[in-house]
Amino acid sequence: MKNIKTTLKYSFVSLILIFLLLFLTSTLYYFDLIGSSVVNYVRLFIIFFVLFFTSYILGKNTEKNGYLAGLKFGLVDITFFLLISLIAFRGDFQLRMILYDVILLAISILGSMIGINKSKR
Repeated sequence: MKNIKTTLKYSFVSLILIFLLLFLTSTLYYFDLIGSSVVNYVRLFIIFFVLFFTSYILGKNTEKNGYLAGLKFGLVDITFFLLISLIAFRGDFQLRMILYDVILLAISILGSMIGINKSKR
């Protein structure tokens, strides 16, 4: 039960960070401080970086099986992103979305595995 609470806590923190940073990026784009081509890359970088960073911190706080902690963390975040996209955009499933979700899952697993190797033992 403690493991589930920890995973949900880190997922909540990552989602809040992603939304705040994407809001900041959208604001900069709205005021023409950054161009549209830059925004597309910055959005991806923000999501990848935040997921990697929070899964890294989760891995540092995990005692064993860092890949499982990253897997759980990634699945919770991907599920949340999937729910938002289905509710807000009513889009169909595409191969591009599945590939994007697999990349997000791999990033969260990798971050957690690196974090557990850097943890204090």
